[in-house]
Amino acid sequence: MSERHYCYYHPNVETSLRCNRCGKYICIRDARRTPVGYRCKECVKEQLDIFFNATPADYLIAAVVTLPLSYIAALIITSIGFFAIFVGAVAGGIIAEAVWRLTGRRRGRYIWLVVLVCMIATAALRVFGSPEMMSALRFGGLGAVGLDLVWLGLYLVLSGGVVTARLRFMK
Repeated sequence: MSERHYCYYHPNVETSLRCNRCGKYICIRDARRTPVGYRCKECVKEQLDIFFNATPADYLIAAVVTLPLSYIAALIITSIGFFAIFVGAVAGGIIAEAVWRLTGRRRGRYIWLVVLVCMIATAALRVFGSPEMMSALRFGGLGAVGLDLVWLGLYLVLSGGVVTARLRFMK
C-alpha cells in the first residue's frame, strides 16, 4: 500500500507531484512548469533572483530621479491639454530610460513599482498643490480644471504603462 503525501503549501490536498529541485510535495496549484519539469514557487523565485541585481541604493536612486522628472511632466501635461495623449507615453519612456541608466542598468524586482508610486505622488502634488486646482475643488467649479485632471489621469495611465513595460518586462 502506498503512503499518502500532502502538499507542502496546502496540507489538506493529497498529491504525488514533487518539485524536481528541492523534492517538496506540491499540488498542481503550486507547481510551476519549467523546461526541466515542475518546480515549487520558492525554487522558481530563487532561480529568477539571479536576474535581479539591484541594490537598495538603486531603489532610492529611482525615487530621486523619478520625483523631479514626473513633476515636470505633470506640469507640462496640464498645460498642453489634448496633446497629453501623445506626450504621456514619451514622458514615461524618458523617465524609465533615466531610471534605467542612472541605476547602472541594474534590474530590481520592484523598481517599476517605486517609479509608479513616485509618479502618482507627484501627480497628486500637482493636483493638491496648485492654487487654481485647490480653489476649483473647494468651490466645486471644476470646468477647465476638471479637464486638467482628465489629462493628468491620461498621462498617468500612458506613462505608467510605458514605465511598467520598460522596467518590469524588458530584459
